[in-house]
Amino acid sequence: MKEANPELNSFEQNNIRSIIGKYLKFWPLFAVSLVIAIAAIILYIRYFAENEYEIQSAILLKNVEAGQGFGDLGDFASMGLIKSTHSLEDEIGILTSIGVMEEVISKNNYNITYYIEGSIRDVEVYGEKVPVNITVDETDDNLIYDLPITIKFIDSATYELTTIVEDKELKSQHTFGEVVTTSYGTFTIATKGETPKLKESKNLYFKIENKDDLIASFLKKLSVVPANKTGSSLNLNFISNDKVKGEEILSKLIETYIEKTIKYENELAENTIKMIDDRLKLLSGEIEDVEKTVVDFKTENTVTNIANNADTYVQQSNEYKNRVAEYQSQINVLEGVEFSLQNGNNETAIGGAVINDPSVNSLIAQYNQALAEKQKLSQSASSSNPLVANLDENLSSLRQSIIQNVRSVKNGYSIARGNLSANANRYDYQIAKVPGMEKKLLDISRDKSTKEGLYLFLLQKREEEVLSLAAPVSSTRIVDYPKAGKFPISPNKKLLYFSGLILGLFIPVSLLYLKDTLNNKISSVEELTQNLAAPFLGEIARSKNNTIVVTEDRVTSPEAELFRLLLFNLNFLKKTEKNQTILVTSTEKGEGKTFIASNLALTFASNGEKVVVLTFDLREPKLMENFNLPNSPGITDFIVKKGLNADQIIQKHPSIDDFYLVGSGSSMNQVGRLMVSNRIGVLMDTLKQEYDRIIIDTAPIGLISDAFALNNYIDSSIYVVRKDKTKKQSLKVINSIYENDRLKNTMVVFNDTKAAASYGYGSIKG
Repeated sequence: MKEANPELNSFEQNNIRSIIGKYLKFWPLFAVSLVIAIAAIILYIRYFAENEYEIQSAILLKNVEAGQGFGDLGDFASMGLIKSTHSLEDEIGILTSIGVMEEVISKNNYNITYYIEGSIRDVEVYGEKVPVNITVDETDDNLIYDLPITIKFIDSATYELTTIVEDKELKSQHTFGEVVTTSYGTFTIATKGETPKLKESKNLYFKIENKDDLIASFLKKLSVVPANKTGSSLNLNFISNDKVKGEEILSKLIETYIEKTIKYENELAENTIKMIDDRLKLLSGEIEDVEKTVVDFKTENTVTNIANNADTYVQQSNEYKNRVAEYQSQINVLEGVEFSLQNGNNETAIGGAVINDPSVNSLIAQYNQALAEKQKLSQSASSSNPLVANLDENLSSLRQSIIQNVRSVKNGYSIARGNLSANANRYDYQIAKVPGMEKKLLDISRDKSTKEGLYLFLLQKREEEVLSLAAPVSSTRIVDYPKAGKFPISPNKKLLYFSGLILGLFIPVSLLYLKDTLNNKISSVEELTQNLAAPFLGEIARSKNNTIVVTEDRVTSPEAELFRLLLFNLNFLKKTEKNQTILVTSTEKGEGKTFIASNLALTFASNGEKVVVLTFDLREPKLMENFNLPNSPGITDFIVKKGLNADQIIQKHPSIDDFYLVGSGSSMNQVGRLMVSNRIGVLMDTLKQEYDRIIIDTAPIGLISDAFALNNYIDSSIYVVRKDKTKKQSLKVINSIYENDRLKNTMVVFNDTKAAASYGYGSIKG
């Protein structure tokens, strides 16, 4: 990493130091400006600035769903019957809405402001400091906003109103509590219960502000932002000139917001109750229809309980089927007996199968007994035996009787069996219908249960909504009540004092900078050297005696010391070994070239050198006049009069050794022609042989070009620049002369400065 150039840093430090030094010269101006600025800030804070306080509060919004019910209403809310939660952005929008703020202002008459007249400014008063209450009819077309109306209490029951409308003073007397109708509005003024003190109220006046403008002003001072990114808290900030009023306004805003929230929730609850009542009425009718459908179904299907009836049907069917089987068994037995009697052996007894009919059983028993008797008799008698024959006849008769009875009984059993089968089939049919009836009845029962469940649910929710109306609870909780800060946020005294300090410094700096910007004159050494191409010889302070030529104390005076320093610099900067002839010029008259030339010559003379000073300012010569010597004979005489030699125009100073002067000579026209005369060369050659130093005082270059005609005869030239006299644009001329070598070895002297004090001689006054 490259290090900064130390020479550049030194230059920058010197430059900054010089700039600061330039401004520090005017420290009294800075001191006065600072005192005035700080005093102005103090007066502004004391008498004009209005304090502004920040009132802060915090509220918590609970995301309540189903109208403040006491149960879990999530399912009910999902049905779309109850309000859903609100977002923080929605609540912020409500809090900062025009409607809420308008209600706050209207309910509390914040559009009426009260003031106490002060000697410097009027002060707003509020609350207990205001002895009256004013109600304004804002529908009055004559109402004038922002009109100061003064209240003067005449006695405990009477007061006087004074105001100015269209440059006309209006006064009227009224009693407290009456409706006042004036050309500027209609309102009622009442006391706050106590008789106002006349002394405190005689400077009281009030204004009625436009409500729309006041709403916009209050909303501009109100700020509502989320307390954090994830929570549901809001921070409220309000700016007010009065702590109590600001806290009350923010409190009323929160109260109004809560009231509106409760009102909205109650309206929603009332609408919900109404909707539930309508639905309950509808459900009640639907439930009655379902119950009637159940009755009709059971009546139609002759059932009370399908499950129990189904068991009965199965039991009855089984019983009938069992009896059918029994009858079938009897029929089978009877058919066997009949078959045996018809097709079997007549000598065989009828079997012992159980027959339920007693007549058949009796005949069979008789038959079997007779057959047994026959068989017993046949063993001892022949078939022709009358007993045997009687027994055969009896057996034949019994067989016919048995067959007839069997057939009759069998026919009866068949009929009974058919009836029992029909009954069994009927019960089987009822059993087959049971699943369908169960399904249909289940559908009817399910519909009934659903409607009954919804009916009970709605009935419960209705009770919850009724309870929420009976005990309204806001979904908003105040976390921090409105509280004003201890110190005002405006005006910021530290910032104001700092601004006053900056302003106190800025104004003089600006004035000085503006002065420097508008000033087209060279006013400092730095300004000269920064824009100068030619070598800088030095600076010469203003003479404390305010004289042109320093003739007294030439050895010890500060002026003499400066010229000796100038002489040293001149020898240091010389480009020729001898540096015998030195020309002194300037841009215009009055810049001190004659003063510099004279005192430079005197300094050389005081050093023991033989010096001659020539007045080549042939148009307005001043040199000889400053030394109280005549101008003639002089240079013009020498040029014009060919017989005149140099010794005849040279004058020795009567009191200063080695100091000689040559005047300009007689006044003549066409001086420019004289400046190019060869006689000047003759004169200069003569003087160079006799004198150690030749100092030439010429005319200003900015006016005429006489000095350039002498360039061939000189070794160096001194260009005089005077502080606050020489114009800045002259530097271009000097640089051009130096760069083009129009005057040999051009060097610059800065005249009429205040630098002498730096040499230890004290302050030099011009």
